[in-house]
Amino acid sequence: MLWISTIEPSPYLIEGFDLEPLRFGHCLLMERFDEGKPEGQMPTPLELWRWLNICSRSHKNARRWLTKDLSKSFSLSRWAFVRTMRDHERFLAALSNWSDYMHENTATPPTLNPVASGGSESGVPRLQWLWNTAITQLNYNPLELCEAQFGQLVWSVLAMSDQNGGVRIIDDKLQKVFEDLKCQSLA
Repeated sequence: MLWISTIEPSPYLIEGFDLEPLRFGHCLLMERFDEGKPEGQMPTPLELWRWLNICSRSHKNARRWLTKDLSKSFSLSRWAFVRTMRDHERFLAALSNWSDYMHENTATPPTLNPVASGGSESGVPRLQWLWNTAITQLNYNPLELCEAQFGQLVWSVLAMSDQNGGVRIIDDKLQKVFEDLKCQSLA
């Protein structure tokens, strides 16, 4: 199970950017600039530059960074980063490190979910659902939620749902039972 590495992730340094643990507010800011690319399409160096800049700051500072005027130093740093990413191998290495960072900061366990009555999914965006749950059921402060570590927030919601019977987190013991049953059915 990836619990501890998700709520207390490793430090990441990617292309000179010292990344913070992923915050709920980082996810909101990255969602804001999601260009709606099809799944699996490679991001551009400019997108990677933006993500690294967002996640190397607190939410408050990242928001300030995104909304400030494009100063000369801002555009020069963007240009310099995009230029260094012309080295395709370096760009792929940076993307791989970014992928590792995102995986570690967002990893969740498999769960058993009860069948929803009516068989329909909620139309509420995932981040809004997390916001609502964190505030109404876990007593997170709305003024501080954007600085909450994303992995800790998701694990808190899952743990609460597991404790209340909404889902069942498949822990290591239950995973072993499933593997044993699978082996027996194949024999």
